[in-house]
Amino acid sequence: MFAIINKKTILTLCIGIFISAICASMAFYAVPANTNVSGLKLPIIMYHGLCESESRQNEYMIEPDYFEQDLKFLSENGYNTIFLSELVSHYKNGTPLPENPVIITFDDGYLNNYTYAYPLLKKYNAKAVISPIGLSADDAENEEYRSPLWSQCTWEQLKEMHDSGLVEIQNHTYNLHKLSGGARGAAAKNGEDYEEYKKRLTNDLIEENNRIKEKIGTKPCAFVYPFGAKSKDTEKIVRSLGFEAILDCENKMNYISGNADLFALHRFLRPNNVSAEEFFGEIMNK
Repeated sequence: MFAIINKKTILTLCIGIFISAICASMAFYAVPANTNVSGLKLPIIMYHGLCESESRQNEYMIEPDYFEQDLKFLSENGYNTIFLSELVSHYKNGTPLPENPVIITFDDGYLNNYTYAYPLLKKYNAKAVISPIGLSADDAENEEYRSPLWSQCTWEQLKEMHDSGLVEIQNHTYNLHKLSGGARGAAAKNGEDYEEYKKRLTNDLIEENNRIKEKIGTKPCAFVYPFGAKSKDTEKIVRSLGFEAILDCENKMNYISGNADLFALHRFLRPNNVSAEEFFGEIMNK
């Protein structure tokens, strides 16, 4: 009888150990809450300007109250704003990211980013990435009359926001943010050969990097396409300059599995006249 009980006990113990091992293995390979089988789920939101004048509001200039709604929604629903440099460091060095990360971006560096967005970032202790047009920031320092409706931030204002720890400055070209001269943003001109294009794009991005280094004290790790425009060789040239991430203008969710995915980061354009609940309720399900 003792031998029978002993065998049953041993069998039970073996089964228990086997099940425990399986559970432990499953727990080890469990997918974190902010990922799915395709990788890290990362929403990136694209803003341009904030404008109180209803007559001047459009798809790129939205009511400041909507930006505050967004920050409040993210804060109350467990999302954490991060910088692009933190995302790069996560995949380059294994630096941990907070749960439910989200990136807020502002293109062009409008004065209203400083006038309206910056105080709200401080109020909600949120981070944002601003990618100014270098030449416009230079010109802003000599403007006699400045308005949040059309003016750009000066380098001094950009530096102040950066020094707060809430704003990161990235590269949006020095003087390619235009639709003239046969080109669209950073894309190649019609008929432009590769060497000419490479030289033109390289010189511009280096000039912007140098200006940011001089005025802000940092080196950009990411490039933001003006208008989302690019050519077949654009990414190769940008990567050769040491950039570690590229942002486009495609309204898609990011599912990041590794470094390669950082060179095609998509962004949702934040529209006007849509509540934060509606906007985020739609994009978070994509």
